[in-house]
Amino acid sequence: MTASALARCTSVDADVFAELHWSRTPLLSRAKELPATFEDLLSVRDVDELVADRALRTPFFRTVSEGGGLPVPVRTVTAGARRIGDLVDGDALAAQHADGATLVLQSVHRMHPPVARFCRELAAELGHATQCNAYVTPAGEHQGFDFHHDTHDVFVLQVSGRKRWIVHEPVVRLPLASQPQAGAHLVQEGAEPLLDVELEAGDALYLPRGYVHAALTTDEHSVHLTVGVLSTTWHDVLSDVLALAGREEAFRDALPVQPADGLSAALPDLLRRTATWVEALPLEDLEQVVRRRLARAVPAEPLPLLATAAALRGLDARTPLRPRRGLALAPRLDGDALVLDLPGRTVTLPAFVEPAVRRLLEGPCTPGDLRLGGLDEPGALVLARRLLREGAVLPA
Repeated sequence: MTASALARCTSVDADVFAELHWSRTPLLSRAKELPATFEDLLSVRDVDELVADRALRTPFFRTVSEGGGLPVPVRTVTAGARRIGDLVDGDALAAQHADGATLVLQSVHRMHPPVARFCRELAAELGHATQCNAYVTPAGEHQGFDFHHDTHDVFVLQVSGRKRWIVHEPVVRLPLASQPQAGAHLVQEGAEPLLDVELEAGDALYLPRGYVHAALTTDEHSVHLTVGVLSTTWHDVLSDVLALAGREEAFRDALPVQPADGLSAALPDLLRRTATWVEALPLEDLEQVVRRRLARAVPAEPLPLLATAAALRGLDARTPLRPRRGLALAPRLDGDALVLDLPGRTVTLPAFVEPAVRRLLEGPCTPGDLRLGGLDEPGALVLARRLLREGAVLPA
């Protein structure tokens, strides 16, 4: 059985990780404790292909050295009738790398399918959005970034070579995205690190947001992935609650003329009115807006253009179909209609097809399995074709 994305990153089971480590404490997992290495996600050969053979453009790459950014190594090429001036210059990049620069492949989850699939699976397991950068550093005592803390949790996955990680306790516990910090001042002189470890190929390190850290290469090169977890916080939930206040006329009212003169008297009243309003807020209203936020955690699986077209042409009662991953579809009845909310559009179907739609969204099946609720085979084929064309399901 293939290990889950989370199981590939952690040496403890999911329940222990959730209870003891999630957003709280680091976790070092050695290769021997994990089910597989990470070369299937992004190998050294993949890095060379991205840099040398693909049309890699900014801002999907940059170079850094000793805590600072370097001039971006780009060249200009022609594509059709357009001149493009932000394509990677392989020779200039190689020269910077030879001088000790770290190559950062940014948002590699958007350009390398194995990483994209892994991040989508990890997001689905955690219920929080993910992203991924790759860091490629030459051998020698090089440091790409100064001490800093991230404002999101990270899983560091060592693909190749070795890298030393020095980790200190947080200066700011659980920082928000608006609270980044970097610099040597984050570490007091003489402070003992919480961790000082070398990651070797296949090792993984989980760091909750806020832990101060720096990474250095040794006498061996290093390629590692940093998977960031953009967790939804209770601060986000409160922001969603306050967004609902816009429905109330009293909260849309302007402050009086020269409002600063009466703030000391007005603010206690505002707090009382707000508390009363929050207490009376229907929970289903709040749950709906929070679920809408959480639904964005897992990106929709890309549509396979030609495979979908082929499936539409050859669709019959035995064609295997499956739900499209990353779509949090929740069919809802609206009078005589069944409504599906898809990215950027709404699909409306007759209400009587609800059992068939729910069966199709449960997992792999064929149009022949959709003869439910009075739907016959021709009707099941029409329904399957519609949902396949709308991108709600994909060929299995």
